[in-house]
Amino acid sequence: MSRRLLLSLALSVLVVIGGCGGLNGTTDEGDPEKPPEEAPTTRGPVDGYASHPARIYVDESMDDWEDIAARHVDSPDDGRGVDLERVWIAHDAEYLFLRFELGEPLNLQEGNALTLYLDTDNNPETGQQALGLGAELAWTFGERSGQVVRNGGSKEVTHADLGFTSLPTVTSTTFEVAFDRSAVPTDEGALFEGDSLRVGLSNDGDRLPDADGGLGYVLSDADTPLDTPSLGTPNASALRMLSYNSVNDFDRGRSAIFLDDRQPSFRRIFDATDPGVIAFQEVYDQTADQVATVAEEALGLPGGWAWAKKGQDLVLGSRYPILDTHAIPGYEDNVSGAFLLDADGALGTDLLVVNMHPPCCNYGPDDGEPSRNAQRQRVVDGVVAFLRDVKQGEGPFDVPPETPIVVLGDMNFVGEAQQPQTLRTGEIVNTGRYGSPAAPDWDGSPLLDTKPRQVASPLHTTWIAPGSSFPPGRLDYAFVTDSVLEVVHEFVLHTPTLPADVRSAHGLRADDTPTASDHLPVVIDVAPR
Repeated sequence: MSRRLLLSLALSVLVVIGGCGGLNGTTDEGDPEKPPEEAPTTRGPVDGYASHPARIYVDESMDDWEDIAARHVDSPDDGRGVDLERVWIAHDAEYLFLRFELGEPLNLQEGNALTLYLDTDNNPETGQQALGLGAELAWTFGERSGQVVRNGGSKEVTHADLGFTSLPTVTSTTFEVAFDRSAVPTDEGALFEGDSLRVGLSNDGDRLPDADGGLGYVLSDADTPLDTPSLGTPNASALRMLSYNSVNDFDRGRSAIFLDDRQPSFRRIFDATDPGVIAFQEVYDQTADQVATVAEEALGLPGGWAWAKKGQDLVLGSRYPILDTHAIPGYEDNVSGAFLLDADGALGTDLLVVNMHPPCCNYGPDDGEPSRNAQRQRVVDGVVAFLRDVKQGEGPFDVPPETPIVVLGDMNFVGEAQQPQTLRTGEIVNTGRYGSPAAPDWDGSPLLDTKPRQVASPLHTTWIAPGSSFPPGRLDYAFVTDSVLEVVHEFVLHTPTLPADVRSAHGLRADDTPTASDHLPVVIDVAPR
């Protein structure tokens, strides 16, 4: 059957069924309109074709998938490797989205052989032959690389070539991924050539679907408006906070806020966001007084702010007086910083801010050092123990009950899911060192993970490094005690995705956030509850 006829039939059946989860497999035998010589040489997609235009946000929450039926539910495997269980497919005008479930947790970014095959021209005779597909793209998640095969040639491609994003960056059984539909990864042209494609997955002997031919999908018209957070401070906001890994240039021995070629971008970012509190990470070699000077003279922040530094790289600036500070033990030099602010004019009470920057990456253990995962866990355990003591009146700050608390920073959560779980719920792992677990909010509940999203994008990623093998990730977090503090607005600023008129209205340039840092500023507006 020709591609045009196949697509026409698929779309016509989709209209009849109203976009249900797929078509019952049918054969072309006896079709009087198709000449016998056009009979396909390989099996067609399992269950025919589906199409699910939808407003999906890549945010680690699966609520927006609830109204979409699973595209395929796989039969149980024979116990080899990690079982591929279910997959969902959706799209909007800009992205192809996939959600998939596995039989046990893994880290999607490393240490696995899970491979996605996309037959983007819907032609089994072209591309890499796998799973009964002719895949133009084979992307191996654990290797963080892929191959585009076209016209007999093959090219290795990166996440940046594909506009690829995945979350979460920690271990999980469920993941969301997105591909930019406008990506042009090779000189051969766009990755998505037409409106129909086929999808397959494989992992250590298991595959989804089990039959050849993949899962058919149609990229139909998508009218899915984006709920876009604004940059402006809402009237309901009492206090705006910004967390920013300003990235240290180790070659020049300075945080990027001290670099002449980056300062104009930082200044425009701060002018556009107008925060009242800024938590910097990666200010290693400069003092709080030096930050205060550059903030006023080069970054356009108001004079008279209070500045303080704790640990090796954690600096906090505030238009509200800083009453006290404390270094929270973690792992060796990787401490966290606690800052008590007099925010009575904004919140009617003091505000306790914890600025964090646990160790990055997934190295080790090595040379007697625990793994980076274990080091991060100790930093997180230390913060939870500190919050427990503060609530019990045993901490370094004598604060009244129900004092608002905000915990933010570059968390580097790229390993075990236990680390963000501990910070949110208080489930201390190293109890022998840090004591008993305790829910961190005043009412005995978990902290609220605010999950800010990029303005003008469905993505919740906060770190983007096109030259790294690691795809964009959500590394920067903001948690609050929402029993006493309401988050009335939140966003992540990524200037390349902003419409030109929005950038112009706020005095921003498209390259401002990529120039300033590989991390993006995370902004939350809070008010007393």
